[in-house]
Amino acid sequence: MNKNLKNKKVKSKTNKGITLVALIITIIVLLILAVVAIQAVKGDGILAHAKNARDKWEEAQRNEEIALDQLTGSINGQTTTVYNEEKKVNAPELKTGMVPVKYDTDHWVVTTEDDPEWYYYTEDKKQWANVMLQDNLDYDETTKVVTSEGSMFVWIPRFAYKITSLPEYTETQSTISSAEYTTRTTESAGTIDVVFLQGNTDYYGNKKAIRANKATEDYVVHPSFTNDVNLGGWDRELTGYWVAKFEAAYSGTAGDPNSAQDSTVHYTRTYGKNGATSKSEHILNNYYGQKQIADSALTGEKGKAIKYPIFTGNRPSFNYISIGDSYSLCLSLNASGNPYGINNSSDPHLMKNSEWGAVAYLSHSKYGRNGTEISINDNKEFSNDSPSDESKRTVWATTGGGNYKSNTTQSSTGYIYGIYDLSGGVWERVAGYVNNTNIATYGASMQVGNSTKYVTLYVKGESDNRIPNYVANKDFYGDAVAETSKIDESRTETDNASIYYNYSTSWFHDYSIFPLNDRLFFTRGGNYLNEYDAGSFTFNGSAGDLYDYYGFRAVLV
Repeated sequence: MNKNLKNKKVKSKTNKGITLVALIITIIVLLILAVVAIQAVKGDGILAHAKNARDKWEEAQRNEEIALDQLTGSINGQTTTVYNEEKKVNAPELKTGMVPVKYDTDHWVVTTEDDPEWYYYTEDKKQWANVMLQDNLDYDETTKVVTSEGSMFVWIPRFAYKITSLPEYTETQSTISSAEYTTRTTESAGTIDVVFLQGNTDYYGNKKAIRANKATEDYVVHPSFTNDVNLGGWDRELTGYWVAKFEAAYSGTAGDPNSAQDSTVHYTRTYGKNGATSKSEHILNNYYGQKQIADSALTGEKGKAIKYPIFTGNRPSFNYISIGDSYSLCLSLNASGNPYGINNSSDPHLMKNSEWGAVAYLSHSKYGRNGTEISINDNKEFSNDSPSDESKRTVWATTGGGNYKSNTTQSSTGYIYGIYDLSGGVWERVAGYVNNTNIATYGASMQVGNSTKYVTLYVKGESDNRIPNYVANKDFYGDAVAETSKIDESRTETDNASIYYNYSTSWFHDYSIFPLNDRLFFTRGGNYLNEYDAGSFTFNGSAGDLYDYYGFRAVLV
């Protein structure tokens, strides 16, 4: 036999032996892996332990990040100490002059901040914290029953929000002239979820909210509680603030100059328009007559200063005041000798657009109306002794709809503990405007070069008109403007000037008219005449002049 052939045969047998051994080993390895896999699937194996270890590592990393962030925040003045662990919300911060109250059947009762029944920010009770100030406040010392109500304010605690759905917009008519303006352009509202934050940090539980215009993607810290003044924030991080429960009302008695206290602010403008007559009228012709005489910069007439307002229900809404005078008056509410009993521990100011947005979002969440619309305050029967001739009536709206205790559908919660007049009543001026050159006419006192904690500036668009201004300010968030409305950016300036196209695309088909040109100041809420277009998501522009259905609201920090 050939020697080479013999060697090849031996080699071939050797190769077959190695292959068989390898096969056996492979089978054994596969059996072992199968057992391991079965154990892993059963949840008590290597993979389960690995996942558990990874989860614990991530939790430790989060806790370390939270601790480090809270330590940094503490150094910068941030704290979680005001957070009520039991109620899962920041406890209200009482200021000098504030008296906690709660409601019992048909009347308010004075209580204390230690009363566990004072407030509940839960989706079942929706009992937001209420206080009264000392103007006009009277109560029985024994029973604590309030017999005369002082100005009321409601606590808005720090929160983050997420827009969890957007409405379906439909255009029932592509161009709508003012004469044909009878249709609606939106079908519904979106939904908002709210989480309350701990102290003045950005944390809820062991999670952290973000700070960006991404509310449709994640929970966003509402900017009104932050130190970003450009987005309507303050000069520090806030745990919350106090919003007037009602729009400002006239205090005192009509026709009696001495029944209400003078403020430290004088009118700079004394002529306004009566909507019934479409004529300009001096404040002397106001329903409240002589008690509204002013030191007029226009006529040189000498008289009394602006009277302090009262923020209670069932009172005539404070109108016939310019945007600048509203702003100055709100800043002066804590002046020495004021009737409210507040001092420098409170920082009063005209409500800002961002603060209006915060109230609108909290109201729309499960802690408020849970997605249902606030009913309009369309009541204009403000007083039993009002002029029967409407052409002479210069105070129209009534705070709280005339009987707020029974008008709880007009409240931000649907219950008496909420905020009223967010829909209807009078249009409410807020401290926000498009930064153009028209402010000095009616808003000189609030003219600033850049946004401050009291005033928020919006930029002017490529041209100072409604659509360009809207587009230029789409990065704003939290103010219930661009986030909760829609606009067709393709419309031309001719369209913009001649039609009412997309004028009601805010949620619940509320008005959505962005300020422009000489109507540069934001106004919110609509008035008693706006019917379906009024609401907490309504926004419009105003020249800031005196008018019978424009008013204002204050906030205390």
